[in-house]
Amino acid sequence: MSSKSSTPKPTVLTLTLPEADSESKSGTLLVQRGDLARVHQFTYEVIADLTEVIADALIAFAAVEADPPIIPDLSPPKPQPRKQVEQPAPLSEPTVDIPLKKGKKAVKISHLKITGGETDAAAYRQAVLIAGKLIDGKLWDGDSPIRIDDVYALAKKMKHLTERDLSLFALMDFVQVGDASASDAETLSDVMEVLD
Repeated sequence: MSSKSSTPKPTVLTLTLPEADSESKSGTLLVQRGDLARVHQFTYEVIADLTEVIADALIAFAAVEADPPIIPDLSPPKPQPRKQVEQPAPLSEPTVDIPLKKGKKAVKISHLKITGGETDAAAYRQAVLIAGKLIDGKLWDGDSPIRIDDVYALAKKMKHLTERDLSLFALMDFVQVGDASASDAETLSDVMEVLD
């Protein structure tokens, strides 16, 4: 049989006083034993008053020890199950954001081609705006490839058309539809026939 001798926990007093030059004659006294503690704030006129302050603080601490507060056991919070946010599959090719009246749509770069006329950065920006107008007018969904022959001529043609006006037209009235490689193959076969 092993006997365990429990040693009583010491009472720790921490007295905090302002600097000697301070006019304020107040301080705090922390009385602590084990897990219990009590802070006592006080004012004094002479240093001899501190013995009375310490006695008052020990009496108040004894009352806390006689009826300690009940502190609920705070177990660590259970981690909330994270909702799996479905990540969109990475696209195999880069996209361009087409500004729409309500938001924007990401379209594969290969689906918006300029085949004639100016092909500089300004022309490409204009092509993106035209693509937005075609999507807003419900002529194009952004999922099929289109080719624009002359961006600036098409912009001039579409300048005064509203979304309602666009519903009177077909997509082929403004752009070429379909994969460029398919039409290039047809053109190549036509050229080969002429040469034969």
